[in-house]
Amino acid sequence: MEFTYQEKIAIMRILLDIIHADGIIDERETFFFNKLKERFGLEDTDYQVVKEKNSLIALAQVKLLNEGQKEEFSKLMSKMIIVDDDINANEVAIYDVVADFCNIGLSLEANIGEDKLQSCSKS
Repeated sequence: MEFTYQEKIAIMRILLDIIHADGIIDERETFFFNKLKERFGLEDTDYQVVKEKNSLIALAQVKLLNEGQKEEFSKLMSKMIIVDDDINANEVAIYDVVADFCNIGLSLEANIGEDKLQSCSKS
């Protein structure tokens, strides 16, 4: 799936919000974030751009993605939520707000599957 530079920054901003939502930055979240940064071809200097990106503007940009891009993004959000084997209520709240505002029809449960959902702790 192709994304523009600004779309990548917007996606990474929302993923960064998910990482920080539970107040715990797990090394698996950081590892996944860095792998995604590589996949998107972003440099270390782009991390500052991500940090400075306004989350509401990022949300507005994600709303403009096409259906395929939104589906890919919802899967990335889902993976970020479960990468630490814990499903945090604040992380789920961010997913739900993004999905609702951006008209993303895929639920967290649909993205991760019942088995993985049951194997994760809930906080």
